[in-house]
Amino acid sequence: MTEQIPYIDPTGTYDLESKTTKKGNDTYGYYGQIQIKALSTSKIVMTFFVCKGAPSYNSGSFVDTLDYQNNKAIYTDPELDKSCAITFDFKEKSVIVKEKTDDYNFGCGFGHAVVADGIFKKTSSKVPLLKDPGTGQELK
Repeated sequence: MTEQIPYIDPTGTYDLESKTTKKGNDTYGYYGQIQIKALSTSKIVMTFFVCKGAPSYNSGSFVDTLDYQNNKAIYTDPELDKSCAITFDFKEKSVIVKEKTDDYNFGCGFGHAVVADGIFKKTSSKVPLLKDPGTGQELK
């Protein structure tokens, strides 16, 4: 008999939990944000952004529609990196993000040495106004 996993509504905004330091106008350390809108109990739209901070500000981002099963979603982009898989494991108040790739220097088509690992804490359960992380343009 398989145990039924309670559905977690992933809709909302999540911010990366990490230590950053401000020096003047520069931010040192990783920061990032995920925005999610559930389309159904098994499909989500996600915007994802992560940045290494100063001095390089190398970053990675994507916008995609993903399958959502057992409170998990997996992002892949075979055109950019066949070995890339980013797993999003949703909890009640956070999402645990784990990246797997063959080359962490340029994995998943992200900037040099940007790795999408960490805990993103849920800061809002409201349906977010989805914006492209690269351009800031509102998504329709």
